[in-house]
Amino acid sequence: MPELPEVETIKNILKSLIIGKVIRDVEILYRGTIEGDLQTFRDDLKGKAFRDIARRGKFIIFHLDGGLVLLSHLRMEGKYFYHDSPSARFGEHAAVVFHFSDGTSLEYNDTRKFGIMKIMRESDYLEQPPLSRLGPEPSDVTSIESLLAKMKHKSIPIKTLLLDQHFLAGLGNIYVDEVLFQTKIHPETPAKLISEKQLKAIVDAGVEVLSRAIADGGSTIRSYHPSQGIDGGFQTKLSAYGREGLPCLKCHHPMRKIFVGGRGTTFCPRCQRNPDRPYVLGITGPIGSGKSLATAFFKDHGYLTLDSDQIVRDLYSDDTIKKLIIATFGQSSYRADGGFNRDFIADVIISDASKKRRLEKILHPRVKEAIAKAIKDASKAQSIAIEVPLLFEAGLDDLCDETLYIDIARKEQMKRLIQRPYPVAKSLALNAGFDAAQDKKIATYVIDNSGSIDDLEAALSKILHQ
Repeated sequence: MPELPEVETIKNILKSLIIGKVIRDVEILYRGTIEGDLQTFRDDLKGKAFRDIARRGKFIIFHLDGGLVLLSHLRMEGKYFYHDSPSARFGEHAAVVFHFSDGTSLEYNDTRKFGIMKIMRESDYLEQPPLSRLGPEPSDVTSIESLLAKMKHKSIPIKTLLLDQHFLAGLGNIYVDEVLFQTKIHPETPAKLISEKQLKAIVDAGVEVLSRAIADGGSTIRSYHPSQGIDGGFQTKLSAYGREGLPCLKCHHPMRKIFVGGRGTTFCPRCQRNPDRPYVLGITGPIGSGKSLATAFFKDHGYLTLDSDQIVRDLYSDDTIKKLIIATFGQSSYRADGGFNRDFIADVIISDASKKRRLEKILHPRVKEAIAKAIKDASKAQSIAIEVPLLFEAGLDDLCDETLYIDIARKEQMKRLIQRPYPVAKSLALNAGFDAAQDKKIATYVIDNSGSIDDLEAALSKILHQ
């Protein structure tokens, strides 16, 4: 969808092309674009000249002779194309064409057919819907207090509110992500929790981000391109939108994408914490590294702790999961007494990568669902530590504010594994599925546990969440 900077760019391009042009005729190819009677629309525009073009929010406002204005909203895919030849061929999705007295024309093209046009009186169009319902643009905000008062009892996410053009006009999906990233505010933060200082920062960032985007001609996203083949350049300078999985430009943590109010939303989980949910630390690392020791340490310091291995063991006892696993691995996946045959499954997933992926497809979503529910049910003042061997591989780091990788030297790891009843070779084979280098690269913290327990606890003490 073209946003404010794109609309501003289009307005400026059109001003250079059609000011002074006299409308000879109007060809309406899609009735739904026009609000009101079609014949009246044509009759009102014939013989009128374009005197000026303005913008309010995402509306383009064409000022015409005779005290009339033509409002145009591009919605999802609306575009304008100027044709300087009387024999020009219009696009397949042309909706309205303005034919000028000099043989040139202006085509409004709309693939999705959501855009609208409406004729209004110049004397009062700002006091009438739809423009009268728009909130101020960031650059026009004169009272932070009045905006704050409107937010006082709103529990909806701040992103949802900022997308509401009745609250603040001009910020669309792309630029709300940019503003919230710049102000370090989590997009799901309830609007009522935003402080006056934060709201001032949002407005100031809105002015700054929109100004930079306008200077660069806006952003060209997916199928939308400004008129006359002039593409915006701001998409190359976006800090948040469209950067899912890429390193945060501030802290280098991978950017995350979620959906807020149905809109794709990209943010940094480390820089943009949600104050309305518990702090969550994800703990991972290779077999024998000491993940359980770290988890126990955090439990001793008041954290609620969750163990994904225990969740998996509980899932293996679930009749539905049992049927799925037997269907995948056969009856040998469970012992005669009904218990889960861990050794058999381990041998299969070590030797068959496709079956390993099928098992993960069964278990990972359900583990994530169980952990997400526990986080949701916890008090927002609670700190939580979750121990997940495949934290990043299973995508469970999406639930975490920060992540901890417990590392260990291979020699020390071998010493610890030898003391366990489980075969060392099998443990190491299972461990081969980890991408240790990548996991350490993206973890918030990496702690080497090759030394003593005292050394480990000293290192963990430094990252306790206050």
